[in-house]
Amino acid sequence: MNDAAAAHTGAWPLVPGLVIAGAGLGFLVVPLVNVVLSAVPGELAGGASGTFSTAQQFGRALGAAVVGTVFFDHVDEGMTEALGAAMPWVTGGFLVCAGLRAALPRRAVSGEGAEEEEGEEGAAGTEETAGA
Repeated sequence: MNDAAAAHTGAWPLVPGLVIAGAGLGFLVVPLVNVVLSAVPGELAGGASGTFSTAQQFGRALGAAVVGTVFFDHVDEGMTEALGAAMPWVTGGFLVCAGLRAALPRRAVSGEGAEEEEGEEGAAGTEETAGA
């Protein structure tokens, strides 16, 4: 029997890592979108959202290209070695994302600032209506 076939255990050993990665990305993407789009005026939100989406897609493509290049540079040494060469890049990418997530502000927009702005707009609108 082939050693590689005997060592194959199926896909289940990958599940815990994929669950952690998926949850981690969920905890990164939602606050990141919230922070980015809350800093943009409403009339520019569509363009900002498109730019943000383009940057995400570029980052995914670049990450896949780097990891794929490292993996396939080592695949002639064997799949285990190729995976071993690529995993530090994947792990490093996740650690960078975790560090950047920790650097994000805790709240996108403070509740007090938003209420003050709404109050000022409402007062200005009332004065304009009263003067008309």
